[in-house]
Amino acid sequence: MTLERLLAQAQRLDGAQLEMLGEMADALQQPCDVRVDPFSDLVNGAFSDYFLNRLKIHHATSEEKFKKASFEYAFIAAARYAGASASKTKSQTFQGADATVDGVRWSLKTEASAKISKTTIVVSKFSEARWIRDCETPGDFMRECVPRFLSHLDEYDRIATLRAFSVGRELVRYELIEIPKSLLLCVANLTEWDFTPRTRNGGSSALVRDSGGTAFRLVLDGSVEKVTLSRIPVQNCQSHASWTVPTIPETEE
Repeated sequence: MTLERLLAQAQRLDGAQLEMLGEMADALQQPCDVRVDPFSDLVNGAFSDYFLNRLKIHHATSEEKFKKASFEYAFIAAARYAGASASKTKSQTFQGADATVDGVRWSLKTEASAKISKTTIVVSKFSEARWIRDCETPGDFMRECVPRFLSHLDEYDRIATLRAFSVGRELVRYELIEIPKSLLLCVANLTEWDFTPRTRNGGSSALVRDSGGTAFRLVLDGSVEKVTLSRIPVQNCQSHASWTVPTIPETEE
């Protein structure tokens, strides 16, 4: 967009719209801490610049951290700006890939809880799991979980999570982390002896191990019928980039 076109459009805005436009313009000029892994095959300078500006504009008017849908659209738009062919999956209920970038299928997650850990990752909803209700024994959980988990992994090539940390009251740090698919494939090694007995809420859990020891914890949550992954070490993942951006202060209750 040219400056002339922007000025022409601004003349057609009302007072409230101009005020909001000014807030966004102010936000776009704020200095931010940006770190990009020089070995990243996903995030380059163009991707980072576009994604950062999306974050700035969002937080110019909102204290709320990026949610999954916002992340998906920003991820795709940044990839396109960087010259890649990127698109979103059409179905909102599809459990596999959320976006495709140059033919690579990506599953995208977010994490922004108040108790978020700096050293371990949680994927609060890896997949839906209505089948949990039909399991009674550890053997049942193993027979149902392992093939379904591996089938779900077949639906995409790579998985990334956008993690959001509050830094004081007026900054948010976002980290774009890739969880190795090879790590998640260790679920294939689980046996019925790894699963706990059925809990009161109808679920179970298991510690997934790799050659180095415990890789992560797999939780089958019977209360909401979903699969959760926890205790994934950040050090075993790839940090593609991080952005620390200013935000309006959180509203005090």
